[in-house]
Amino acid sequence: MTPTADLSALIAKSDMLDTATLTADGVRDALINISRVQAWVDSHKLALSRRLQQLKNASASVVPEQIMARACSVSRTEATRDCRRAHVLDLLPQLEQAFDSGHISAAHIDAAARTFVHLSDNEQMQLATRDDWLAKVACRATPDNFGRAVKQTVGRLRADDGVGLLDRQRRAAWLRHWVDRDSGMVCLRGEFDPESGLHLVGRLQHQIDQLAHGPTPDTCVDGQIKHDHLNALGLVALISRHAAGGLADISSANARAEVSVIVDYRTLASGIHAQSVLHTGTGIDIPIETVRRIACTAQIIPVVLGTEGVVLDMGRATRLASKHQRRALEAMYTTCAIPDCTTPIAQCHPHHIQFWAMGGNTDLNNLVPLCGLHHRCVHEGGWKLHLSQSNRQLSVQEPGQHGTKTSLPGQIHHAHAT
Repeated sequence: MTPTADLSALIAKSDMLDTATLTADGVRDALINISRVQAWVDSHKLALSRRLQQLKNASASVVPEQIMARACSVSRTEATRDCRRAHVLDLLPQLEQAFDSGHISAAHIDAAARTFVHLSDNEQMQLATRDDWLAKVACRATPDNFGRAVKQTVGRLRADDGVGLLDRQRRAAWLRHWVDRDSGMVCLRGEFDPESGLHLVGRLQHQIDQLAHGPTPDTCVDGQIKHDHLNALGLVALISRHAAGGLADISSANARAEVSVIVDYRTLASGIHAQSVLHTGTGIDIPIETVRRIACTAQIIPVVLGTEGVVLDMGRATRLASKHQRRALEAMYTTCAIPDCTTPIAQCHPHHIQFWAMGGNTDLNNLVPLCGLHHRCVHEGGWKLHLSQSNRQLSVQEPGQHGTKTSLPGQIHHAHAT
């Protein structure tokens, strides 16, 4: 903690600065001094937010976020961020020591809090066991890089490789629209789960690239607002073309993959490990099981890296079933291959019984059609499939079940050929 006398000297020194005469080094030194003052402020706000939490526990009439928002003239969102810091540091005392000693800033705590808010109580306690390591990383990393390290640590701790989180995010997706009373502009606001968001961002970016390489729209202006304006035009064009039948269905065999996922071979084959490389280049994080599943449908291109970071495979040439293989599957099946599923074959994707990432061949004796739901069950739900090479009888074993369900292509065809 900075002594009061030193703090007063820093403030006085800042007050006497003639910013118009400062060199780049002078500005840097001034900013360092101001950051020390800011650290003192953040430290005291942390102590006060903890006290407010204690008062809230004693009386429901105390609302910490509301008091902080009014007292500090900040938004409720900013006040909530300040209150979350105390919760994070209660679980990570080593990180708090680094904060108190001035080795990290409040931004590092906020970076951790952005991940903590989405974790269950058990996951938070698991992450707390890495407190010492996280504190060391924070002292050597920028807040953004530290935030990424926290996310990666959570990914390694999760037994399901993040599939449970993705399921919760799917259920939490939302979109709202309204008309602003003052401007008359139509406003959109929403949140999408990472998988849906990745497809949306990929499609939108492809549309914006088309706009950017064509004649500049008359309504465009320069600066950052130009990019935002193209985003708006791209979204409208995307929806308009889709409504007019101008876009291929993303489930189609000919659908263009709009997003690449960079992944190392070991992660693709075996799951998350300490040196995993898995990113989309968009800031959107998706579980490795989801990467494997949507890579099967050509909606993304998996760029697979070897141990030295060299690209081993771009994923499209041999991974996808050919047109003739698809027609052969359509001749054998009228629905999803899973027993009792009635989803039409046109809405299904060829699935590798032995996963392509595990060395499975794109051969008919390794392919069955699966609907989107059962594709997720296999990749993210742990379902085990076995395909007989003699008669294509498919056996399905669900997690925790001792028996199996079976079906034959002819049986499926007969049952639904009305």
